Formats: sequence, C-alpha cells, structure tokens
Amino acid sequence: MDIEDGRERIHAQEAEIDRQAAELIDRHPRLIDLIAAGAEANPDGTALVYLRVPDDPDPPSIGYGRFMGLLAAAIRWYRAQGLTQDDTVSVLAPGVPATQVALWAAVEACRAQPLNLLFTREAIAAQLNAVGARLLLVPPPGLPGGLYEKVAGLEREVPTLERIVTLPVDGSVAFGEEGLEPDPDWRATLAAGRDPAQAERVAALYPTGGTTGRPKVAKLTNRSMVAASVASMLSTGTRAEDRLLLGLPLFHVGGAFTGSIPTFAAGATLYIATAAGYRDPKMVQAVWRLVDRHRLTVLGVVPTVLGALCAVPREGLDISSLRLVGVGAATLPPEVERRFNAIWGGAVRQVYGMTELSGAVAQWPHYRTPDSTAVGPRAALAELAVLADGVLHRDRPGPLGELLVRGPSVFAGYVDPRDTAGAFYRDEAGNEWLRTGDLARIDAAGCVHIAGRLKDVIIRGGHNIDPRMLEDPAAGFPGVALAAAVGRPDAYAGEVPMLFVTSAGPLDAEALARFLQERVDEPPAKPREVVVLPEMPLTPVGKIFKPKLRQIAAERACRDELALALPGVAAEVVAVTEPERGMVVVVRVPGGAETEETARRALGRLPLAVRVEPG
Repeated sequence: MDIEDGRERIHAQEAEIDRQAAELIDRHPRLIDLIAAGAEANPDGTALVYLRVPDDPDPPSIGYGRFMGLLAAAIRWYRAQGLTQDDTVSVLAPGVPATQVALWAAVEACRAQPLNLLFTREAIAAQLNAVGARLLLVPPPGLPGGLYEKVAGLEREVPTLERIVTLPVDGSVAFGEEGLEPDPDWRATLAAGRDPAQAERVAALYPTGGTTGRPKVAKLTNRSMVAASVASMLSTGTRAEDRLLLGLPLFHVGGAFTGSIPTFAAGATLYIATAAGYRDPKMVQAVWRLVDRHRLTVLGVVPTVLGALCAVPREGLDISSLRLVGVGAATLPPEVERRFNAIWGGAVRQVYGMTELSGAVAQWPHYRTPDSTAVGPRAALAELAVLADGVLHRDRPGPLGELLVRGPSVFAGYVDPRDTAGAFYRDEAGNEWLRTGDLARIDAAGCVHIAGRLKDVIIRGGHNIDPRMLEDPAAGFPGVALAAAVGRPDAYAGEVPMLFVTSAGPLDAEALARFLQERVDEPPAKPREVVVLPEMPLTPVGKIFKPKLRQIAAERACRDELALALPGVAAEVVAVTEPERGMVVVVRVPGGAETEETARRALGRLPLAVRVEPG
C-alpha cells in the first residue's frame, strides 16, 4: 500500500468515527442518557467492582440495573433537598462507588463540582465561594487523610453552604445516615428530565488552576462531557466485555471522561483501584497481579505510574488479557515508553487532553499503530489548528505553534469571565478556537506532536529551548527515575536550563551532567545545573509539578546573587505564590536599610518579582 492509499484509508476511518460520534451525541443530550445507554446494552453486566485494598479477595460489585437505580434514587434525593439545576453540589471524596453515584447524579440534578482531595481548607473555601455551593459531600470523620476534619464548620466561611453530608467509602452507597435504595422505576425518573436543550446546560464545574484568592473553574456542559466520553469510547474501541482499572481521581477529566464514563457508556466494567488509586504505592505494585486475577483488558495511567510499573515483577503472571494501555496527563519520556512496551509486549497509546476540552482531544485509536513521537491524531469531531506568528494554520503538515481546538467537547468558558476573555482565538470567519497553551506541530498524517507548554519553554537569550531536549536523554541515564527541566532566572540570558532528577538507584550526578553536555546538541540547551531531589513534586494525578521546581530554581538563583553581593550575610529566601502577582521571591536580610538596598539592587538584575524585607 502506498502513502496516498494509506492516507485515504485513515480519512475513511476518521469519517466513519465522526459519523458514529455525531449520532451518539445527538441521541444522548445528557450525560445520564449516555450512561443509561450502556446499561440498556448490557443490563445483566457489572458496572462497578470496588477493590477496597489492592489484593481484595472478595471485592463488592454493582450490576448495571442496581447502578442505574441508585443514580435515579440519588437524583431524587437531591431534588428532595430543594436543590435545582442552578445549584452546585461540591464533592470532596475519593472515587469509590458512593462517589461515582453521587457525582453523576449531581451532574443531572444540579451542577457538580469535584474537588482535588489535596486542596487546603482555604482553597476548598475559595472554590465553594467561587461557585456558590449549597451542599458539600465528604467521607465520614476518622478516616486517613482527614477530609471531614479539614472542612468541619466550613459553613461559617462559605455563606451559601447549607450542609455538609458524608459519603461512605466502604463500597456502600448512602447520603449521611440515609441509606439509598435503588429506584426500580429509574427509566421513568430519568425520562422525566430528558430535553434536547439540556445538552447545552452547564452541568459540571471543574477546578483547573488559578490561585487560592481567585480560583479558575471550568464550566462543562452535558454536550461537552458526552462528546469527550464518546470520542474516548470510540477511540479505545471499548465494548461490553472490557474491564478497565481506574486509578485516576474523578476530579481529573482523565478519571472522569476518558476512564469512567466511556466504560459505562459501553456497558463495560470499571474496577476502582482502591480509594487512594495510584497514589498508593501498594496499588501500583499490585497492578500486574490484578490484570492476571481479574483478566483486566484496559489500563489508563500517567507517565510516572507507567515508569513505576516497569520495575514491578510479573514473573508467573498471565497479562495476556491486557489489550490497551493509555497514558496521558503529562509528556511520556521515550525511554519509559520503550521499557514498558518491551515488558508488556504491546504498544502504549498516548492521550492528550485538558480540563477545558472535557477530556481527550487527541489519542491513538485502537485501529492504528502508535507512533511514539506523537500523542495521536484528532479525536472524533475535533478540529485542530496551529497558531504561529499570528497566522492560523490548518494545513498538514504545519509549523510549530500554539495548538488550537474547535469541537463539541470544548468547554463553555470559566466561571469568572475575566479568565474566559483570553481563552479563545477568533479567526477571520468569526470561529472561536480554544487556545491550549501547548506548543505543537501537526504532521502530514494529522498526528499531533507536543513540544511543551508555551510557559514551559525555556528562553535563553531569545533562544527557545524545549525542556524535553534535556529530559528525554536524562530519563535514559542509569539511576534516573524522573527528570524535569525548567528555566533558572539569569541576569544575563533571562533564563538558563536547569535539570531536576530523582534517583531509582545509585546515581552519579556529576556523570549525568557530563553525559548531558555530550548528548544535548544545541549549546544553549546544555543544562547550567543538575540537581538531585529526594522527591519530585507531583500533582495528585502523578504529573510533575513544574511550578514548584521553578520556585526552587528562583530561590537558588537569588541565593547565588546574594552570595556575591553580600558575602557572609545569612539571608532567608523563599519563593511564594501570591493571588494577583503569581510567583514572588521574598527575601529577608539582616543588617538594616543599607543591606536591604544592596540586596534589592543585586536581585533587580534577575527577571523575577522580588520583595526584600528586614531580616
């Protein structure tokens, strides 16, 4: 088959997937309709299996009939509390069965706001105030993590909050002390709210950054969530006999709309990987055993988990049931991909998405052979373009620039209109495109190659440096577990590359630095400094948290400047994040006004926001 024939075949496949997606989206205006479709297709199937511990010998399960009955009962419960579709229910709970029921029922009856379990009390209050939440759902008191204790009495700080109600984490489903009995007439309950206009209703509010002082909350519609879920289901080829292990949280669109909902929509079975998910090292150590024991067919992970699985023994285990492994949320180091593929015997399929896209917008479909250099072609019904030098490029191949997206999965803006203003690009025809903030190029086959975040690019004296130029070779060096490069502030060049690594065994940092000097071809990209950390800062879903690394880099740059300007002076240097200014380096120096002024002049050479205070 020649190249042209291959492209025609791909275009035909994409057109057919688009047709199926459009039909499913039109047929299911609400997220609850999509879930119900899976239940109708496999009424005797199992919807959920809850692994209470990694090697749970007898995990509780919920069949599709009971699952739909519980969802309908939960919808009726919300309505009985006087809540409407204009009210917000915030959910601060792990993805156990009770949360799966409470969250998706809230999407239908109200507006659901899933919250990051690692949020501080202050951040939780800010999130609830931003959306005017009336009800907060949390696990009972006395459990590890102390979520209930964290929010006790929060009504005093959130004027709209009327009640805090507990959700069980033992596999049962209830609201506080009120047990929930399945609604036997669930079809009629769900049909009562069916209306095509519901497709455009904002039904979920997902936190997506910002600061404690001004949270950034994305508005997802029924249509956007259905579109993202349908696209993932079609891309992965999920069917009723599939068994997917879910270790990602529901406050992340990956856990919600590339994991949970596509599984339900196909009538397949979702295995919940304990309340902690992949944040529990014991869970990661058990993955191959679980594939063997439960004949799991699909895994969805992040790169850090994929890397950890490379070191998990699998001797004597049968993992032949595993047909698909999807990885997203962060860039996948090629060396990690190579090692994992060699162990598994298959090919990892990368996934690219974001909260504002309600899930994945590019991923390798099950019917195409993945190219490890790309995150995949567009998802169903998505339109992709690149904005380079102020010009929108839709041609293939295209130049390197900011990736822009149009399509039914695009969100409805942020809760705060000030955030929405800069989120879209309007083309000459008046079409609005979501600005992803990611540098990318699209090749001749329509596959997306991510070059990094626009803000992640290290700019050394006007030279743009992709962090992966350092990260990829470092990840393949003996003893390196994780590698991340950021720009260290520099008085002359603006930024210089700085590499952070963690070890997976004996690691010679000096040898690594020499290795990178040889392997990194572009002189400006050679790292100025290599730092071995005891632990890499990670987000709750296992993504390397580069803002923390930038803080460390800024602190080190300031200390070096102060050591030259004020030798022998013991200054305190701490980088913080302020609501309106972002990162600010706070420097406290002893010695009076003259010393403070010397510090200001020295640090003023750095491209940083610095505040000097008395020591």
